[in-house]
Amino acid sequence: MNNKTRLLVQYTICLGAFLSNLSAGMFNIALVDIARTFDSSIPHAQWIVTAYLLVISVLLPVMGKLGDMLGRRNIHNIGYFIFMGGALCCALSPSLNALVSSRIIQGIGAAMYQATNMALIISVFPKEQRGKALGLISTFVAAGSMIGPSLGGVLIQWLNWRSNFWLLAGLSLIAWLFAQRFIPKDQPERGSRLDVPGAAMFGLSLTGLIAAVNLGAQWGWGSWQVLLLFLLFGGGAIAFIAWCFSSRWERSPEGRQPFIKLDLFRDSGIRIGILITIITYMAAFSAQLVLPVFLLGELGVEPVAAGLIMMGYPLSLIVFSPLSGSLSDKHGTYPLLSAGMLIMIAALGVLGFITSVYPILLLILLIVMLGGSMGMITPPNNSLVMSRTAAQDMGLISSILALCRNLGMMFGTAAGGVMLALPNGSSGFTGFRMMFMLNTILVLTAFMAMFITFRFAKQKERLSS
Repeated sequence: MNNKTRLLVQYTICLGAFLSNLSAGMFNIALVDIARTFDSSIPHAQWIVTAYLLVISVLLPVMGKLGDMLGRRNIHNIGYFIFMGGALCCALSPSLNALVSSRIIQGIGAAMYQATNMALIISVFPKEQRGKALGLISTFVAAGSMIGPSLGGVLIQWLNWRSNFWLLAGLSLIAWLFAQRFIPKDQPERGSRLDVPGAAMFGLSLTGLIAAVNLGAQWGWGSWQVLLLFLLFGGGAIAFIAWCFSSRWERSPEGRQPFIKLDLFRDSGIRIGILITIITYMAAFSAQLVLPVFLLGELGVEPVAAGLIMMGYPLSLIVFSPLSGSLSDKHGTYPLLSAGMLIMIAALGVLGFITSVYPILLLILLIVMLGGSMGMITPPNNSLVMSRTAAQDMGLISSILALCRNLGMMFGTAAGGVMLALPNGSSGFTGFRMMFMLNTILVLTAFMAMFITFRFAKQKERLSS
């Protein structure tokens, strides 16, 4: 495969990352119009966003496993087609229930192509180009998140909320046609089967966790419904782990394996990469939630100006992500990953002490640093995890990384909401300070764990040689 064809494959795969985040962002701004159309309340209309994200998160590992079994190209391309069908059903939905159901169909499709995109990138690009290729996924994710709200608002003002879905249907049709034409076929893992009971236990556990995190603020974190969801998560997780470690797998015929082989996580690089993914996305998304509140409430910045200032985060990420990926191909993952995490720690630490007396340019610089650090961290981190994974598990690990990214976003949103609800103290914006200090400690802990792991691995290599 020549470089031109690889680029076409790369952009076709990355278009899925753009579509998912475009879709997620377009409808936050459309909720009022949708609720008005169906004579419903905003909390009920919110389910078109919640159900979409819930379905994606729960199904990501299942679709990654199916990609390994049935072919990642097949699962990825069918995902584009199902996403398109869901968008068409959304555009034609006669009721709110029908719209939520159609969004669930969209979520199924999005889970299919999100779960397999990194594995397909790895299979197409040689090792020395993978970091740059993976970095472009982050660029498209940031672009979708940045464009979604503004484009959704324009379409609603000029046409109506249904036009958003017509646009998504058209874009996903183009993506499907390109995917069918350019993404090369891959060989599925023959003889492997899906562990349905294990997948069900994992799905129930994950549903409890994600639903609790998403609905905690609405129902109350101490409510019996949320506590029941956390119990579902805990019980499902214990049952799943016991199932995976059961001796039945030693007696099973060849090809039978648990839904997720927990042996995969014995690799220290994979464990650290997953930890970094969750913590950094949590830090970034909680910051994006509370910073606009600080700009509007503490600094008195106009909404338009606050929006433009916050654009510094995705723009910086878009610039630094492919650059970091390219540099990590040349110099290794550790230097870029370390630099990105140190910059993030510095930005979060300073944000924890900033007040209204500091110049606005400092806040803008910190927001740019935060976006740039995220762009520096994500490509080498993804490359690190994928490089330590066996070929037959690429789809599964790709989906787990996508799941960890979504979990980090949800944890960050929940943490930001909790901190904003705290009363202001005499020393300033209490919730704001506490959230950034907590995130600083978490990212610093992840950095120290990575440093110790890499140091230990190098010493082990020296001793063995």
